[in-house]
Amino acid sequence: MHEASLVRTLLRQVAELVAAQGGERAVSVNVEVGPLAGVEPLLLQEAFEHLRRDTVASEAALEIEYVPVTLRCRKCGHPQETIELRFQCGRCQSQEVDVVGGDAVVLRSVTIAIAEASSSL
Repeated sequence: MHEASLVRTLLRQVAELVAAQGGERAVSVNVEVGPLAGVEPLLLQEAFEHLRRDTVASEAALEIEYVPVTLRCRKCGHPQETIELRFQCGRCQSQEVDVVGGDAVVLRSVTIAIAEASSSL
């Protein structure tokens, strides 16, 4: 399952962020998933639920944000989103376009719980 290896990497990144911020645990994890990422969001969610146990994200919610495919024309520079997965510039009709978004799984944010400092008087 490709999604499981992605989640393992994601959980390592979350653990590093929590430690770097002096946090106690992750509360939520927000990822961006595009249609060309080769990832099934339901399987990603299931893998997260299973693999988060015994990590700093053991109680964290996974929030998946779906993003469209974004293209940029090499001829005229026109940026555009496409739903139909038609790789053609909407302005000049050139088929010389680059995919600039919607082809990856991206960690967008992590909400971290910080332990309260205890003080004794």
